[in-house]
Amino acid sequence: MPTILMIDDDAEFSGLVAVHFTGLGYKMLLSHEGEEGLKTALANKPDIIFLDIVMPGMSGIEVLRELQALDGTSDIPVIIMTGNYFDKGMSELFAQERNCREFISKPVSLAQLQKKVETILKCGGK
Repeated sequence: MPTILMIDDDAEFSGLVAVHFTGLGYKMLLSHEGEEGLKTALANKPDIIFLDIVMPGMSGIEVLRELQALDGTSDIPVIIMTGNYFDKGMSELFAQERNCREFISKPVSLAQLQKKVETILKCGGK
């Protein structure tokens, strides 16, 4: 089964997502800050990344752009998930980042998230 890296400072939400996807057979890797998440992505080359935008230290947009710039992580699809309200213009801005595949507001249904993951992975991450 594929590996998912979740970079999110909300440990409770990350735990719920990890339990759900682990139960489906996915390997879950959790990082609670941006820099740690980048190191984990480089070391493990996950099949997909869930990324929070608002985190202490390195923000999600900085992580997204760094992932895109690095040779070993530039092709990993990223699903942006945030608890903050962003308007349509903001989601369109993120959509311009070539490794960003989805922009989802929290709370998100785990079934909806699962469907998005399956769709992205079926398309070879593209």
